[in-house]
Amino acid sequence: MFAFHQEDIQTLEEYLHPFPRMEDIFVPEQSWLKAHFLPLISIDLSVLNPEWQGQTVHMINPFEPYEGLIGDETEAHHNEFTATNWLAFRLREDNRYEFLGNEGFFMRSPVNGYGGEMEEYVEEMRDCHQKNREYFEKHGILVNFRWLEDGEEPERENFLAELGGGFLYSNWTETSEIPKAFTLTLPPAGMKLVDLDELPDNGIEIAYNGNPFHYIAGVAGYNYCSSGADMILLMYEPVSRIVLFTFDYS
Repeated sequence: MFAFHQEDIQTLEEYLHPFPRMEDIFVPEQSWLKAHFLPLISIDLSVLNPEWQGQTVHMINPFEPYEGLIGDETEAHHNEFTATNWLAFRLREDNRYEFLGNEGFFMRSPVNGYGGEMEEYVEEMRDCHQKNREYFEKHGILVNFRWLEDGEEPERENFLAELGGGFLYSNWTETSEIPKAFTLTLPPAGMKLVDLDELPDNGIEIAYNGNPFHYIAGVAGYNYCSSGADMILLMYEPVSRIVLFTFDYS
């Protein structure tokens, strides 16, 4: 875990870049990924570790799920890097994401015979995201037009709920099994929540080939658009440069 820890971030520093371009997030050979995510904010990792200078990760919000959990109806297309409520990317040298799963992981992929049932919901998310982006570009703060009534002044939202620090035990740890490529170690069963605070990362360890993941940041997906998880968790393993996402629902 990191000594650096910020919460409820509403003011930007030089290491945070909201609303990045989709072209800067995904590798060109997987351009279809743009149909499945909205870009939220890019994070310069050197703020957490100077040895990670030049490495930038991107917080993204998937359109799915409409109901349930992402990936919970596409098990046939899961692999060792994807599972219900979990998905992984490799951070390329140009700081673009290479998805380590199969396109069919996403229900809206053509391989699943998707018939457009979610598109009204998706367009609502896109429209709200675009309005919030335009307001940010004009005023430099994040608001969410979804929650506004006519005549109301917008309230500021957090660009990130957390940056740095470490893992915190919550619903995400036991919502569904982690993909097979990774290991997840939890604190002993029956341990009191108050005692978890005495353990680094609340006693949570996630690893790939024995190398630990580091918790980078979390934010509610609906801070930036009309829907999303209560917390999108982004974690990073620097040896393999794998970025792992999971989602917490309260």
